[in-house]
Amino acid sequence: MEFEFIKNSFTGEYLVKCEMGQEVIARLLQEEVSTNDRTIMEIKALIARAAQFPANEHKWQGKEISMSILESEVYVYENSLAFDMLMDAEEEFSLYESESCSESGLEDFQSVIEQWERFIHNR
Repeated sequence: MEFEFIKNSFTGEYLVKCEMGQEVIARLLQEEVSTNDRTIMEIKALIARAAQFPANEHKWQGKEISMSILESEVYVYENSLAFDMLMDAEEEFSLYESESCSESGLEDFQSVIEQWERFIHNR
């Protein structure tokens, strides 16, 4: 996973550029995590628990985007997608869904969270 972190010098807003298929992870960082140290700590603790107990499913729910970790795989998805998954999805919406959910290996995701934390704290 490749991400580019940017700080808008005029607004102070932190932004993420990413490769296709990782948009929802970028949104997780920008919108759900942002500069909130408590949220970063919650996600890092979830990652640590998931590494310790990989057979268990570990979940974190945000306002718009949530994540689930199971067996060293991280699934990040829009909360609205959880509802949509209950219904039969039409094939024509598959591109939209690719921007609404993403998966990553646990170590890669942990690295992105740590990089984001260093970036927002200017380390």
